[in-house]
Amino acid sequence: MQQASTHPAELTAREGEVLQLVAQGLTDTQVAKRLVISPRTVNAHLTSTYHKPGGDSRTAATRVAIEQRPL
Repeated sequence: MQQASTHPAELTAREGEVLQLVAQGLTDTQVAKRLVISPRTVNAHLTSTYHKPGGDSRTAATRVAIEQRPL
């Protein structure tokens, strides 16, 4: 079971990984290959983030990922 991260958006570790890659401009297919998951799973992680604070769209979720990126 994945641990939830501690940042305000309450994303799981995997959702955070997906969003970081999306924020870098990767497509769902590219993210899937990088994380060795299916593009459908990438989409499911993204969809899950839309239902969390600050993540009502792909753009908003990506913004959250960029803001939460470690320095």
